[in-house]
Amino acid sequence: MDHYLDIRLLPDADFGPPVLMNALYTKLHRALAAQQRQDIGVSFPGYQLAPQERNGKRPPPTLGLTLRLHGSAAALDGLMARRWLSGFADHAIVGDIRPAPAGANAVNVRRRQAKSSPARERDRLMRRQGINAEEARRRIPDEAAQRLNLPYLTVDSASTGQSFRLFVEQQAAPGISAGSFNAYGLSAAASLPAW
Repeated sequence: MDHYLDIRLLPDADFGPPVLMNALYTKLHRALAAQQRQDIGVSFPGYQLAPQERNGKRPPPTLGLTLRLHGSAAALDGLMARRWLSGFADHAIVGDIRPAPAGANAVNVRRRQAKSSPARERDRLMRRQGINAEEARRRIPDEAAQRLNLPYLTVDSASTGQSFRLFVEQQAAPGISAGSFNAYGLSAAASLPAW
């Protein structure tokens, strides 16, 4: 993870930043899945959980306008050689592959999943353990639902084709650590340089 490449979204009159980031990230996911890459991670330099209030309203959490790809120079060059960004030239500026700055902080960027549907959890429990609906409701009450206050992307899975919300948690890490990344460029264990 000694190199990086930034892809910065451009202002667009027709599409807002979240729509463009969703499209960009879906393209990246398809490219990583097609190449079966586990050596490229992502981070979001503009990531914010609670942006400043505007006119008494708090805007939702944001990923920002930049998608940063991390990897070795060879891995990033191999990904970009596949021209996976075709058709996106009017919507983003693609930077050059550069060495990560020495002494950078570290972040871990991972997917977070909420247990947002107690009914679905109860159905799963009843199937797996053969219990009745009353017992399942006792074990998993409606109050067990979780809400995540994290920025998310709406992406289409390359394997199933289903569209879903991918909640992203980006936190400071004690140090940069190696590991593999999934087809979304995320890892529960590896950490990346951040500045």
